[in-house]
Amino acid sequence: MPFMGRDWRANGEQWTKTEIGSWQRPKPISLSNSLINLNASLSDILNALDIVNSVSNIRRFNYVAKVVQILLKEKLSELSGNAQRCLFQIIERMIDTALKTGDNIPLMQRIVTQFHNSIEAAYPFYYYIGSSQLWQQHIEKLTHMKEKMKHIRVNRIKTDEDNSKIKFDYLPIEMQREIVRRLDSGADIANVGMINSNLYRVTQELLLWRQLCLHHFGDETKNSNQTTVFGEKISGFLRRQKKDMNADMDNVDWKKIYFILKRQYGLRDVYAEMIHQCQLCKYLYWQDSDHPCPYEKLSSSSKPITPRKLVIMLI
Repeated sequence: MPFMGRDWRANGEQWTKTEIGSWQRPKPISLSNSLINLNASLSDILNALDIVNSVSNIRRFNYVAKVVQILLKEKLSELSGNAQRCLFQIIERMIDTALKTGDNIPLMQRIVTQFHNSIEAAYPFYYYIGSSQLWQQHIEKLTHMKEKMKHIRVNRIKTDEDNSKIKFDYLPIEMQREIVRRLDSGADIANVGMINSNLYRVTQELLLWRQLCLHHFGDETKNSNQTTVFGEKISGFLRRQKKDMNADMDNVDWKKIYFILKRQYGLRDVYAEMIHQCQLCKYLYWQDSDHPCPYEKLSSSSKPITPRKLVIMLI
């Protein structure tokens, strides 16, 4: 019988312990915060990208939150024990960040509830990886997280009641309009309009919804005749509604168009900072991080990686 492996009497591989307590074998390419090779496990790459500490950066918080939501909703059955442990550390750090800043509390409540429901429904069925003891530990941690999120909400309500600072609805109408224009979600704009009648009138302005449609579903351009030409999604909808493209576009119900196109195409993902992939060496790194590409003599280029594409690449 031919010998297919290493001699069993030889010294074993030297494994190193990571910051989150998992163990990894040495890799030919070292992992760093700004340089990551894809030939690594999910927990290795999450550690190398410093995802746990990245949630403290407000520019990266929403990106990491979206990655976590995709993992919980679609990839939980494929996560190893180390990946699950790393995911818990990320969520715990996100909760701590929400506790300190008071931001993204509803988002964290949804993530914790989603994680709790997924873990609770996964065992003892086949799509949960881990023992019953590990499952029980996860349930206890998530229950503690849910109680912690309730405590954050109670403290926030008390703080808001005791806060004597100027309120949003007391601002001049021009400032309110500028703030509302910077929201990228129609649901958020509609919720703002429920505060009072003045904000309701602001949120019903067609120009506001027109800009929102252009942001999510395509920009507008001018042709040789100086006629407004919209993106394919908007112009296709207008054609289906038998709208005249040469007509006065100020009469179009842009709010209605926004919600119809949202159901049809979904919204554009907008993040302050994303993970990029170098097109030369195929390494992943944060957008604001330095990337020491080995092909530095060539003109380097990179492309942003959406959270969904990142999860697909890693699992």
